[in-house]
Amino acid sequence: LKRSSESVSGVSVMSQLRLMQRSLATRASHWLQAGSLSVPQHSTRLLAAPSLGLRGFCDKNKKVPSPVDIEVPTSWTEPEALFDFEKTHDDNTAELGERNRKWRDEQLAKDPNYFKRLAQGQSPKFLWIGCCDSRVAAENLVGGQPGEIFVHRNIANMVVATDANLRSVLQYAVDYLQVEHIIVCGHYDCGGVKAAVTSRDHSSPLESWLAHIRDVYRLHQEELDAILDVEERHKRLVELNVVEQCLNLFKTGDVQRRRVFTAQRPHKFAMTFPRIHGFVYSPSDGILRRLPIDFKSYVNRFSNVYNLYDTSAYLASVVDPSH
Repeated sequence: LKRSSESVSGVSVMSQLRLMQRSLATRASHWLQAGSLSVPQHSTRLLAAPSLGLRGFCDKNKKVPSPVDIEVPTSWTEPEALFDFEKTHDDNTAELGERNRKWRDEQLAKDPNYFKRLAQGQSPKFLWIGCCDSRVAAENLVGGQPGEIFVHRNIANMVVATDANLRSVLQYAVDYLQVEHIIVCGHYDCGGVKAAVTSRDHSSPLESWLAHIRDVYRLHQEELDAILDVEERHKRLVELNVVEQCLNLFKTGDVQRRRVFTAQRPHKFAMTFPRIHGFVYSPSDGILRRLPIDFKSYVNRFSNVYNLYDTSAYLASVVDPSH
């Protein structure tokens, strides 16, 4: 460094040193609060210079002060339970801590081994792609239990090919968890769908996200414009959006490869997986409704565009059926 005003990654050297000091002070405070007047035995020595001026840090001719021994732990320490933390701190999350305690106690009362089983891992049959709306959590809608449903949520339950988050979830669910069913679930009174059809610039990145919903409207504009009632038009757009996202799922390489793999092994799989389903939920009555989707017609129309596999055909050239 030539001058003390220079910075690393936009943060001055002095700022970085201060952050290090605060971190070390916080750890030391935690040890003292835990009742330990000396540093833990399970620790290692880290040589760190005491508070240095930038001149001393940067000047080659100035002697650096002798380092001091700082003790840092070499093993993990379990964080404090939220319901215990809230007893001694004034925090707006106190209610969540108490609800966590109540829920945990109820589960243990019904089944003492409940959490031991959860700790053994997950093997869900379903991948659920839903909306972020706080009223439509997948487990709540179907009375699901932990470990039953692998969930991805975003605004308006979209399946966008360039969304690395969604595609990572899909790949993991299909290739590693090997889910048998993928559900796209929309809901009426969807804020994302409503925002997409309003004449307003919501600014990036939200505006870019909503553009995909407008594309759905464009594809089905004739049908939607013919619906006179605004609320009914909204509901139909919600449904059509779910259908289009299911089709977007169907044409992904992750889904196509897995469907070919399972279709070629009838001795191992009762049917072709994963199967894709479109649902819509109504917050006003709590009912999930199934949306019919003609995947076969879709394959017939667009197989040459998206290189879709027809699993009813002979596909030995794609993968080895003996595996």
